[in-house]
Amino acid sequence: MEEVYSYDRTSVWDTQKVSNDAQWEIIRSRSLEDTECIPQRFSERGKSGGNDDRPALKKLIIEIRSSYIKRKLYVWRYDRIFRETQKALEFVELCHKHNVEIISISEPLPEGSSSLALKTMFVQLLFINASMQRETIIENIRNGLAYKRSNGDYISSAIPFGYRLIEGKIIQNEQEAKAVKRLFELYASDDYGYKRLADKLTEEGYLFNDHPFKVHNIWNILDKSIYYGIVKGGTFGEYKGNFEPIISESEFKKAQAIRESRNVTKVNRREYPLRKKIICPYCGRRLSPTQRWNYSKTKRLHYYHCTKRECSGIYVSATKTENMLLKILKRFVNEDVIYQGIITEIDSQMKQLIKKEKQKDQKNAQSRREIVKQFEDGIITLDEMKDLLSSFDESQSKQTIPIENYRTQLDQLLELRKQSIQQLLLDHVEVVTVQKDKKIDGVFLQGLSENICIKK
Repeated sequence: MEEVYSYDRTSVWDTQKVSNDAQWEIIRSRSLEDTECIPQRFSERGKSGGNDDRPALKKLIIEIRSSYIKRKLYVWRYDRIFRETQKALEFVELCHKHNVEIISISEPLPEGSSSLALKTMFVQLLFINASMQRETIIENIRNGLAYKRSNGDYISSAIPFGYRLIEGKIIQNEQEAKAVKRLFELYASDDYGYKRLADKLTEEGYLFNDHPFKVHNIWNILDKSIYYGIVKGGTFGEYKGNFEPIISESEFKKAQAIRESRNVTKVNRREYPLRKKIICPYCGRRLSPTQRWNYSKTKRLHYYHCTKRECSGIYVSATKTENMLLKILKRFVNEDVIYQGIITEIDSQMKQLIKKEKQKDQKNAQSRREIVKQFEDGIITLDEMKDLLSSFDESQSKQTIPIENYRTQLDQLLELRKQSIQQLLLDHVEVVTVQKDKKIDGVFLQGLSENICIKK
């Protein structure tokens, strides 16, 4: 009798998600239909997919490694195993090595996808698609925090030195605030470096969390705009806080000017996604990035080159090589087996999105009718009804990204047009081989031995 495993996981206790029991029942039914066997169950409840320290997953991996006989592993979705693309691909490779077929109930692999490379790329694109869905969730969170930000509320749990969080409000700590103010005063004199400034503050009796000031404490304080009332807000953007600043804006900017004058600015900010991935055709060393000026000294040119002195050396254009590689990846992605599988999966997800949008519209219409009924029953006034309808419409307009935008993102995914998607695919390239004429003749994805340059 064939050995069969199942793995189910939920990250939070949320009845709106597919529960462990629901996942198990679906997997159990499918396994009985396919193999007439009840799977050996591995289950995690309330465990994050980003956490590798999961007891049931560890036991499953031990079970997989214990044999090379043909087996099956059923999951509800691939992201039940891992949330991160690279770890999921490593798990796919492990299962392939030990002859374990992974069957995702809601994301079936396309028919005919026997090649490990094709399966891997299919899983990889599914994870990119899942990342887009998570972006939608993040957008909703951003909208939820917008109200707090507009009121100047501090929205981080990390309270900086000099302040305390008391009953939801940021209040100055008198002694620490004096230390911050003194620090900026001394630094503004332009007579102190970080080490000397730390020693001076300690000498004057100021402490950082009951310990003498260290160089990194000085750097952190000088770097924080919160001390003149501006909260950086991370990806949410800067905003003015509703708390009392310790220093003025001019004091902060003077300190930044001094810091900038003492720093050496890095010239080359270009990203090199193929750093140490291209093999030199002469000596086998991995190429490193470099830059050169053109003859007229008006433009920097970017290359990958061999740094071995004894080698006759090679320089390949960074831009041309990266674009050539993207064309190879795009051709590979658009092979019929992979392309049709992704199209089917996307079509299914789009239907689910449209269904959810219709349900939401029906719910919104009901909410509006209830507001109007409250007015008709004399429970609220006309002005109150107008305010409620206005605030309701405003909140609904910020809830989700329109389906049209999501469809555009999916189109970009399939065409590899979006810069972030290109970068992600390049990150998963492990080795590129080039001929002496600088043409690419080998591309190997991480964890794979198959050359995807070879046309099937």
